[in-house]
Order: sequence, then structure tokens, then C-alpha cells
Amino acid sequence: MLAGALKGESAISRSVHPTIYDVAARAGVSIATVSKTLNTPTRVAPSTRERVLDAVHELDYVPKEVATTRARRGTGRVGVFAPFSAHPSFGDRLNGVLGVMSGPRHEVVVFDVRSAEESADVLESLPALRSLDGLILMSVPFGKRVASAMRRGRLPVVLVDLVRSDFPTVLVDDLQGGALAAVTLREAGKSRLAYVGHRQLIDDFDSPSRRRQAGFEEEITRGGLGILPPVMTLLVSNDFTEASAAAEELLRADGRPDGVFAHTDELAAAVWAAADRVGLRVPEDLAIVGFDDGVIAQALGLTTIRQPLRETGQWAAQSMREMIADPGLVVPSLTLSVSLIRRRSA
Repeated sequence: MLAGALKGESAISRSVHPTIYDVAARAGVSIATVSKTLNTPTRVAPSTRERVLDAVHELDYVPKEVATTRARRGTGRVGVFAPFSAHPSFGDRLNGVLGVMSGPRHEVVVFDVRSAEESADVLESLPALRSLDGLILMSVPFGKRVASAMRRGRLPVVLVDLVRSDFPTVLVDDLQGGALAAVTLREAGKSRLAYVGHRQLIDDFDSPSRRRQAGFEEEITRGGLGILPPVMTLLVSNDFTEASAAAEELLRADGRPDGVFAHTDELAAAVWAAADRVGLRVPEDLAIVGFDDGVIAQALGLTTIRQPLRETGQWAAQSMREMIADPGLVVPSLTLSVSLIRRRSA
């Protein structure tokens, strides 16, 4: 009975505008499931969600309330996805976006995500909602289905801190940053070096942490820094207390490092706190180099690698404005240099 009703509604409505009934009929589900897929996708089984989203794209369905709101508003609405609560540096990038997107013609919607797994379901369904005119993704990796959904939904996308060739991207030169940290520690006379980075759940994600570690190790092994012991590697969580406890174990071990390069200023601060508990002097017993040059680096006197955080947000926002104005525009990707800020920790 339900299937017949859905088919009848579909035959009437398709000539005017695809409706939620058309999507439900095409996907073989109820209209409640269609609604749940679009609004709370994590509550729908992956196989069902895929069928519904495929139907949405095939029919070019736009929710009626979204179409009405967009026509009335006339405002460029841009979503920004980033792990804001996990990494304070993304606040500076967001400020760069907001500075460019200020004014009545643009609206910024912020999505705070903790992991790629958490965001994948939402990202796949988001283009189907047609509630955004553009999307800026910061350090939030995504797979083929999400990329396909973005392209099929004709959603302009700009990436920050993500290595991909299929969307315009702005990166900082993490390899250069790692190399600068290695040279700095060697110039400080340190020979037992360690890298402290973040653990990641997606193994094939070319993260900033991995790129910084690669630049650090490449400079040590191939950059004329002499023969050194292998770099010690410590991968920790975002939690400051847990990271500092793990760093303390490293600093108490035999053959402990006398120089540490940390993926972020926050991790560098966790190492510094561990050094205080162990009784090591900074920089005499342990030199530390961070990355970002945020407020914490300035407060501690931390030697760090400054990355142009606000500038990456500005570039992403300006590129997005241009892509919204000209849907056919091809924006070339960009890599920005970093610089060493020398303070008392190294």
C-alpha cells in the first residue's frame, strides 16, 4: 500500500519538482528514513544511507525548505569544518576566514569535529542538503564517496592542511618546518633527538604531524648534520595530561633525548612540564622546539616554527568567494613557507 502511494506521488511530482517521496521511492525506503539520512546521517545504516544519497543525487533533489530559504536569503553561506576544540591553532585560521567573509553578503557556519570518522557521514550528506554555497575543510580527511558527493552536488570546496590534487588546497611547508627544527637542535649541540607527534586513527592520512616528522628525520639523515642515533618517536593523544605523562616516561628512560621537536606548541609545553618534574633544565639538559608560534609559545619563551595560520584562512576564504562568484573557476593550490622563531628553549 505504501509503495503504491509513493509511486503515485512520484509520478505526479516528478514533472514539477522532485520531492522527498520521489527519493524514498527510488531508494526503496520510507520518507522518515530519507529525512533522517539528510538531517542525522549517523543514525542510518551505511548501506541505507548510500542508497538514499544516490537517489538524492540522481533526482537532483533539493529539500523544499532549503530552496525557499536560499531564494529569500540571497547570502553566500559557507561551512568551515575543523577540529577547533582539539587544536587551538585552528582558531587563528578561522579568524582569517571571518576577516574575509565579513559583511552582509556572506554567512559562515562553523562545524567543530574531533576526527575524520566523526565527520565522514555528515560530509557525505551535506551536499545533498544544498544548505551551503561552499565548504572549507581544515585537516579533516575524507574518502572517495565524500569527494564524489561534493562533485555531484556541485559544491565549491577549498582545503586547508590536506594533501589532495582534486580540490584547491593551501598548505604550509611542514617538511621545511621539520628541517628547521632539526638544524636548530643540532646547532644547540644536541645529539639524541626525539619527535613528539599526535597519534592518528587513519593510517593512510598524510597528516601535518607525519610531514613534520618526515622533514625532521630527512634533515638529520641526509642534511649534513652528521651521524646521529635514530630519532626517538613518541606519538601521543591530544590530552595535555596524558601527553605530558608519556613524555615523562621518555625523559626518565636510559638514553633519553637531549633535544625534542614537538608537532605543536601544546605538545612542546607538555614536554617542558615533564622536564620540570624530572628535574631537567631547559635548554641546558633538554632543548625543545615547538610548532605554530601561538600564545603559549610566547608565554613560555618557546623556540618554535611559526606557520602563517591566519593567512591560510584568508586564502581559503578569498578562493571560496571567487569560486562562488565564478563556478567554473579553477583555483591553483598554494604552499606557504614557515620560519624559525628563536626563544630560550633551544
